[in-house]
Amino acid sequence: MNRTSRVRLALVVAGVSLLVFGIQGLLDEPYLTGHRLEVLLWGARGIVLHDGVWMPLVLTAGLLLGRAAPARVRGALTAGLMTAAALTAVGLPAVLREGDHNGNATLLPLPYLRNWLLLLAAVAVGTAVSAAVLWWRGGRSSAAMSGRRARMSGSSTASRTSSEMPRERTNPFARRRRTQG
Repeated sequence: MNRTSRVRLALVVAGVSLLVFGIQGLLDEPYLTGHRLEVLLWGARGIVLHDGVWMPLVLTAGLLLGRAAPARVRGALTAGLMTAAALTAVGLPAVLREGDHNGNATLLPLPYLRNWLLLLAAVAVGTAVSAAVLWWRGGRSSAAMSGRRARMSGSSTASRTSSEMPRERTNPFARRRRTQG
């Protein structure tokens, strides 16, 4: 078993352990005694909603965004989309039930719609700034690469493709691996 497999196995064991611990704690909660079936149905509906509706929507949006967005800013836009999706998944139930407190004013006491929109605006601003920085750095990198190619045009390495170049020149980690073992 290699190192990657051991790390994956350790993560699976840790995840399953936390899952069992959470379910045990949930089912032992005295407040939920007598409502275990409803809790299990709620959990099952959550899984179906997440895996059957939410994730396909997010993945489809990511796929379409990935095809439409320039490569330089694709990472920032994807991160922003994923953050907005996670915020929406967590905050949407409170937004939809805002004002529905069944006579108990301490339930859902905050302006959840306003707060959710503020968070989405913050994510949009952060995404825009990240995309602008990536766009600017990408432009500088392209200009630097063009300049480097122009300087190397007379040398013998300029005519080689990346597959013909020594492995150390195309993969900086290859040199380290060779020296380590």
